[in-house]
Amino acid sequence: MKYSKNKLEKILLTWLNSIMIAAFIIASVIGLVMQHRMQHNQVFSVMNSYLKDCVKDIDVQKSAEFNFFDNWMDYIDSEEEGGKERFFNNEHLEYIANSKGNSDLLCEISIVDPSGTVIHSSNPELIGVNIEDNDSLRPLRCLLEGETVYTDDVSKNPFNDQVKIAYFARTFRDGSGFMVFGFNEKNYEFTLIDEIKDGTRNAKVGVNGYFIACDLDKNILSLPQAMEEKAGDVFSEAWLLPENVGEIKNTITTLYGERAYVSAIREPEYYIVNVYPQAEADRFMLQNNVMAVVLFFTVLSVFFITFFIVIKSRVIRDVEKTHSELKLITEGDLDEKVDASGSLEFAELSDGINETVGKLKDLIREEDERVKAELQNAKKIQESAVPKVFPKDERFELYASMNTAEAVGGDFYDFFMRDENTLVLVMADVSGKGMPAALYMMRAKTLIRTCAELGLPVDEIAIEANKRLCEDDSLGMFVTAWIGLLELDTGVLSYVHAGHTMPVLVRRDNASENAASFVKQEIDMVLGAFEDAGYMRQEIRLAPGDSIFLYTDGVTEANDVNKEMYGEERLLSFITGNMGDSSCKAACEAVLSDVNAFADGAAQFDDITMMWVKYYGEK
Repeated sequence: MKYSKNKLEKILLTWLNSIMIAAFIIASVIGLVMQHRMQHNQVFSVMNSYLKDCVKDIDVQKSAEFNFFDNWMDYIDSEEEGGKERFFNNEHLEYIANSKGNSDLLCEISIVDPSGTVIHSSNPELIGVNIEDNDSLRPLRCLLEGETVYTDDVSKNPFNDQVKIAYFARTFRDGSGFMVFGFNEKNYEFTLIDEIKDGTRNAKVGVNGYFIACDLDKNILSLPQAMEEKAGDVFSEAWLLPENVGEIKNTITTLYGERAYVSAIREPEYYIVNVYPQAEADRFMLQNNVMAVVLFFTVLSVFFITFFIVIKSRVIRDVEKTHSELKLITEGDLDEKVDASGSLEFAELSDGINETVGKLKDLIREEDERVKAELQNAKKIQESAVPKVFPKDERFELYASMNTAEAVGGDFYDFFMRDENTLVLVMADVSGKGMPAALYMMRAKTLIRTCAELGLPVDEIAIEANKRLCEDDSLGMFVTAWIGLLELDTGVLSYVHAGHTMPVLVRRDNASENAASFVKQEIDMVLGAFEDAGYMRQEIRLAPGDSIFLYTDGVTEANDVNKEMYGEERLLSFITGNMGDSSCKAACEAVLSDVNAFADGAAQFDDITMMWVKYYGEK
């Protein structure tokens, strides 16, 4: 780091002398420059502002003639469905364009479909033309890209360079294309001239400033009545006008025998000139000179006050800066750097602090990497704890998946053959997330499997597992679970519902119809909460071809970006309409895909675990 090696005493004396010299030089220069430039800049700034406002007010598309067709489009769109289709007729459009009251303004009406092709028009030459293929019509493609309204100045007719048209277009609200109105050049120009006259005739700048409007041939369209005799019919001072559209040209010159400030702007079809007599502006010269003197002494005073502030606070500034940066570091922003290098002492202090923080960041980074490595190992261990090899048995089909929200999670599933005829199914969700939930999940899974392998009925499996989980309640955790025993010869599925989500039963009524519904059941207490909790054995009978879908609340409580939940009804509706004869794996993947599509990029906040079991029975 580069820093000053001077002591504080020398630094303060150097600053004092430098500021005093700079104050006199800067204040003197500012005073002289401001006297000469302030008036010009201020006058032209005001004139240009008035000029832009005047141009902004001249808008042919806001005239009564154009508003009529805008209101007409609102009427067409507001009719009942199908009502606008009566305009999809070439003869009808031609009749409207040529009808009394329209023909003086309109020259054509066309309807364009969503592909950009003119499908109906009062002009037969336009029918079948794609707007992409014509230079005059190509700007209308903005209506196919999201815009709803298009207006334009006069441009060439698509089929006759000698005729010019101004286009106005509006999309249909139902997305079925848009309607284009073509306006006669002559009437468009008449409307434009009226707008120019209305916008400039009575506009003023100051007391005696005025506006002149002329067309591109320099013919005067509008100016104050008092100036008509002096100005004549043509604006003779063409050199005052800018060459490029949108450009403003500022000049001080003699115009019509009077010295004046002149600002002119060019628009595509006309010029607007703003004239402000210099004699009126000179009355403000004294005010500007007084302001320059006041500014000179103000700047000088500010610099002298700065002298005293620097003397008193130069050292304090570095102390406060170091303190504020250290505060950010202690609050956790280890990327903050201490940079108080105004003197040798503070520079050495900054280097020491930054070096210490750098070493601390290295230690934290190493610890983060160690923790991440441990979490990855824990994830691998957790994933290995749930079965990944699915049995191949003619009597049933099974598939399960687990997607954790964090590196490790609390969901788990399990399945195994207790004997040749009994398939054990487990779906569970531990309260909480992260490493504590993962450890509790391993314990709960082991206990449930151990109790099931003892050959106990399903209700006693739940009772025994609950007691053992309650023996150590120091973690304050519990697990929701659905435990089932499927007898493969009869299809009887006995189960315990310990506060878990409702399984979905998919009945195979016949070869072409599936009926999905939530399993109606009594809900018992979660496991691990109360040692003396009781659990009820419930059962349903599966017919060959029936399926049961088990899942955790990460499915139904998945949120989209608007915090709306996926929900049970959406799940049931999706399964009913999409499963068919899908394999168990395809069914689980389809549900997961639908949940992810619903979330639409929203972060997964809970584990998503699923199991699909399809019963075939004895062959």
